[in-house]
Amino acid sequence: MPLLRHRVHPETWCESSRALKVLIVAPNWIGDAVMSLSLIQAFYQDKALQGADGKPCEIHVLAPPITAPVYQFSQAVRAVQVEPFSHGKLQWGLRRQVGKLLAERGFDMAVVLPNSLKSALVPWFASIPKRVGYSGELRSAILTHPLPKPSKAAKPPMIQWYGDLGAYAPDLLDFPVLNVEDGLRSTACNEFGLQAGFLALAPGAEFGPAKRWPAEHFAQVAAEFLRRNALQSVVLFGGPKDQAFCAEIVGQLPSELQARAVSLAGKTSLAQAVALMSAASQLLTNDSGLMHVAAALNVQVHAVFGSSSPHHTPPLSGKAKVYYLNLECSPCFQRECPLGHTDCLKKLDPKLVLDQLVPASQGV
Repeated sequence: MPLLRHRVHPETWCESSRALKVLIVAPNWIGDAVMSLSLIQAFYQDKALQGADGKPCEIHVLAPPITAPVYQFSQAVRAVQVEPFSHGKLQWGLRRQVGKLLAERGFDMAVVLPNSLKSALVPWFASIPKRVGYSGELRSAILTHPLPKPSKAAKPPMIQWYGDLGAYAPDLLDFPVLNVEDGLRSTACNEFGLQAGFLALAPGAEFGPAKRWPAEHFAQVAAEFLRRNALQSVVLFGGPKDQAFCAEIVGQLPSELQARAVSLAGKTSLAQAVALMSAASQLLTNDSGLMHVAAALNVQVHAVFGSSSPHHTPPLSGKAKVYYLNLECSPCFQRECPLGHTDCLKKLDPKLVLDQLVPASQGV
């Protein structure tokens, strides 16, 4: 049972004997989308929200194209609708149109995860009776349950930030879980010519270079993995913007090892990357969306933190290892190092990761 207190009472959510029908308005970042699964799983498992027949609540997700694939791998999500909006645009008329279409589905409750005004418009236009989200951006008037945002100094870990929207205590929030069917995993590996057990690298940092471990550090770990695992490969993941940095890492490998390193940056969809990641023995990564994907897949994660905080957005898995120097100047949460040296990452010795690498045969 959620600790609902005075916020939202389940007996007022649904007037019939059927299960609660919930619309989740998803965030725009992959890592945030993965962490929102803890809230979704809590809703799905909540017996107070089940119908008289014992069926769990029905959860639908409205998500931007970048994060929609995440929810397709969650067994708690009934359906995912990709929103048609342009990033950063209000598009009042289009949001009204989408809201009117969703009104026909009879949702009992909407949970708005982003903090913007525009993200709260669709549930409002859909006339969903209960609309929950954090206050801000003049949107309190269109939320039926606007909750005060914690201060930056008291901001909880991200899964609790989302969990509070359902009034779930920390002990009711399980780690996010993504499920990839064996057939889909095999198909993805065959398509890209990969054998399960490879070392995955996610060296990009969409937020900014202050979160990015140096190329030579990634290359040192990759080279040692290839030496230890003579039949395996290293696979680099990322978007089109990461192609140059991935190429730099491959170029720093010893020439005799470069043929066993494959960069898929910009060459996969997110759904393909998730399927492939599930076949990795482990992932070496910055604080990134793919870090959270791998943790939710129960893949061994080696997560390097610099400018960001492993308290607020850690990889949520018992198999994850975090590498963080906790310098006096970090976390600064800046896109670029305000001191110009990025010591929080440069001084983080690759040997720390090398000591924790698992053999490929143990990771699959």
